[in-house]
Amino acid sequence: MSQLAFADMIVSEQRKPSRISIKLEKINSIVNWEDMLELVKVVDYTDKKKGGRPPKDLLVKIKMLFLQYLYNLSDPELEDQVNDRLSFQKFIGITFATTIPDYTSIWRFRDRLAKHKVNDKIFEKILDSIESKNLLVKRGTIVDATLINSTTRPLSDEKRKALKETPSSQIDSDAESTKKRGKYYFGYKGHIGTDEGSKIIRKRDFSSAKPHDSKYMDKLLSKDEKAIFGDSAYGNMSDKQKYREEGVFYGILDKATRRKGLSKSQKKRNKKKSKVRSAVEHPFAFIKERLNYKKAVAKTIERNRFIFDMNCVLYNIFRANYLLDKAT
Repeated sequence: MSQLAFADMIVSEQRKPSRISIKLEKINSIVNWEDMLELVKVVDYTDKKKGGRPPKDLLVKIKMLFLQYLYNLSDPELEDQVNDRLSFQKFIGITFATTIPDYTSIWRFRDRLAKHKVNDKIFEKILDSIESKNLLVKRGTIVDATLINSTTRPLSDEKRKALKETPSSQIDSDAESTKKRGKYYFGYKGHIGTDEGSKIIRKRDFSSAKPHDSKYMDKLLSKDEKAIFGDSAYGNMSDKQKYREEGVFYGILDKATRRKGLSKSQKKRNKKKSKVRSAVEHPFAFIKERLNYKKAVAKTIERNRFIFDMNCVLYNIFRANYLLDKAT
């Protein structure tokens, strides 16, 4: 009685697609799942002599992870939603006879992916798909970082030292503190290099909150851009000279010092640069508001990096779909 009758399935196919189904189809339009399956096979140990318990369908699991970050679900919530929602089951490609992986197996699967840095490969594979559709402008790169607070409290030096000797899976010892505009934050930073024009994220990185943004600028550049934009935190005179010599427009905002304020011409230039630079706020707004990624819930930087990367992947997918719809 808990399963749909055959007639009910026929009727469901004739109904108008739900907003959820339409959203999931947008993912399918960009993601080549065969490619994804090849990437995640690195965590399949069943064909090795070591043996071990055979994992459940890897394709089902990776699709479940896409659902998890799209709707910001915990592992138990993910299991429940897949068991309950027909649209989720259709997206994953399961039947009533399929045994859905439980939340503990999803946790282990994600942990293995993070340890093998499969998130890097997933990001690059999706970006390749987007580039094949000629959506990247490659006119310039806008760099920026956003703070992501940890769900745990700041640690004292004594507590951090004690955790090194006796680690705890319940305490985030990788997160660090930083001060911004007179306010202290404890957690991490997500760094992105966004394609000027398309707003697609081409490069990303992840760190604790402590390192200065400027240390990550080089990692956020694709080396084919004709211009670089960013706020004054990325300003560096040697970089400015270097990029100008290479013929790359240096659009980093000028910064006033205690001894010398900005001239009228510098303020005017900053205003023009800011209009371009502000586009980098769009990806962060989508990730934090639409995907509801506002807290670093995992307890290690490796696991939090995986979550941030998957959110960047989802942003790129939906941004690419928007650009494709706009072009038609």
